[in-house]
Amino acid sequence: MYKPSIYDRISARREALEEEARLAKLAEAAKAAEPQPEAEPVPVALQEVASGFTFGGFNLQFPGGFRFRDIQTTLEHEGEAVSLNIRRRDVRAGQTLEQLFESAIQALRELNPQMRVIRQRDCHVAGSPAKALDFHFKAGHEPRHGRLVGALVPVDGSDMPQWLDIACVIDPTSSGMSHWLAEFDRMLDGLALR
Repeated sequence: MYKPSIYDRISARREALEEEARLAKLAEAAKAAEPQPEAEPVPVALQEVASGFTFGGFNLQFPGGFRFRDIQTTLEHEGEAVSLNIRRRDVRAGQTLEQLFESAIQALRELNPQMRVIRQRDCHVAGSPAKALDFHFKAGHEPRHGRLVGALVPVDGSDMPQWLDIACVIDPTSSGMSHWLAEFDRMLDGLALR
């Protein structure tokens, strides 16, 4: 019968402790690598304040009581045109995000009958649940890519939310526009920070 020496027992104990430490470190790394659930965003409310915008360093402020309902503008990004449309509308009782987003898609289809949907997904705008749609269409013979994002957002001092949709259209063949949609998403993420 073999009886291990004291040195064999010390060596086995040391190896067991090292293995235990290695397994604990692996378990800790696995736990740290597990995705943590994201906190539910807190919706930011529209405020009934005077509207205005900054244009080339000039700040155009409208008198109180005026508010934007539609903004249609063309921006220039790296020498390329970006069409940007922003709309806000009152919501009737019982209207849902899905219904209002479908109405916005239908309005796009009326303007661009050959519109092709690329993808539709859920997202957030200013902390409120939203829907996004990527689509293609032709302006004459030129291809265009668009993104529409719509949300029901709360309004300060009101029980009824408002519909807010923001859309952009770009030339997808332009190399200067290759990062625009990521910039557009960052711009929308920034709405919640103000």
